[in-house]
Amino acid sequence: MSWLELIDNQLDLPEGDQPFAAIVGANPSKGARSPLLWNAAFAATGRASVMHPIDATPEALEAILEGLAADNRFIGGALTMPHKETAAAWLGPDRLSPEAARIGAVNCLYRGENGELRGTNTDGEGALVSLETAWGPVAGREAVLLGPGGAGKAVAAYLAGAGASVTLAARDPAKAKDFADRIGADVVAMPVGTDALGATDIVVNCTPVGFAQNDPLASPVSDAEFDALNEGAVVFDIIYDPSPTVLLAHAADRGLSVLDGGPMNLEQAILAFCYANAGTNKDTVTSAMQKAARA
Repeated sequence: MSWLELIDNQLDLPEGDQPFAAIVGANPSKGARSPLLWNAAFAATGRASVMHPIDATPEALEAILEGLAADNRFIGGALTMPHKETAAAWLGPDRLSPEAARIGAVNCLYRGENGELRGTNTDGEGALVSLETAWGPVAGREAVLLGPGGAGKAVAAYLAGAGASVTLAARDPAKAKDFADRIGADVVAMPVGTDALGATDIVVNCTPVGFAQNDPLASPVSDAEFDALNEGAVVFDIIYDPSPTVLLAHAADRGLSVLDGGPMNLEQAILAFCYANAGTNKDTVTSAMQKAARA
């Protein structure tokens, strides 16, 4: 069976030797923003390439990645939930950037100097830039991160690396402990509870709760937990669709500072595009993606 037959959506790949990119996830064909951003950057840089969404089940992921790796037209692209950790394991330590190896998850695929498929992680850097642009340095601040999965680990690692004191709220704290120890974070169980939130400066949602394709009417933080937050706390939800999420709407109603995942998504896409298209002018890519995001 061809790897193309394992894809859950209609895929119209280019003919001949025209390069292409892809975003691989559970169902990016139903609204992922990366194709819009990447295709705008391709046009602005004069590249005859297109990013395609690829809907892949966990069972089919490795075969699809093997098919992409064997297709020399595939220049790279993006990985989204729930495949970031599985893809990192499939690539193995020798084909991961140091950052991705430390995090254990990839969101960006690109070709190495010898043509081999490699992986890195731009989620964490994009999140940190977004947070610090909005609210200043995170060093010395207390952060509670909900959901240390693929994206959550990346965000947590960059927060800790920038000097924040990080607590991970996980559905399975034992499973998260090894990673927490690696970055010097604490772990608590979800739901997070009022004790952990009462002393925090930053709440970061990295769960899919509230995502348009998951349950847009849900929030990972209850009303009682919200009441424990101090009035100077800030709430960052890495979800960008919908915006605002229920989490951010409730936070704003309480007068808290809020930030959605739009700036993070844009920043990580800029970084990833430049990995997959070596030698690209980053300013040109940034301008094109910013215009596409506003359209």
